[in-house]
Amino acid sequence: MRKACFTLIEVVVALAILGLSITGLLTLLTTSQRRMAKSYEKWERMHMLAQGAEYFMLRGEDPGGIPEEFFPYQGYRIVASYEDMEEEQIPDDYNNLVGQLPLKCLVIRLARERDGELLDELKIDRISYESAIGDEEE
Repeated sequence: MRKACFTLIEVVVALAILGLSITGLLTLLTTSQRRMAKSYEKWERMHMLAQGAEYFMLRGEDPGGIPEEFFPYQGYRIVASYEDMEEEQIPDDYNNLVGQLPLKCLVIRLARERDGELLDELKIDRISYESAIGDEEE
């Protein structure tokens, strides 16, 4: 009577298949972990920009700085400025209308403090009520 056992070649082939499977699984896991970290970092940046945008949208056209109680992130700096909208940026249907209030672009930049690298930028088009009030007073 013959015993049912595996030959050495069958064992080596099975171990090679197992090794390749484990290598593929570990590669998949590390790639997934890297993607999750990158997604979290991008979400965190957008969260900081959104928090800054809320503050600066309520401030008016003199953005100034943002107090630490509204932006408590150590190692990051957020700066806002207004730029005039050029007529080429506004669709023709909305350009030069009677009684049209001027548009301005609020640009919010997020930078890292240690090296000053610009990490992200958010642009928000908004109506300039303060420019309209200044025109009426003149």
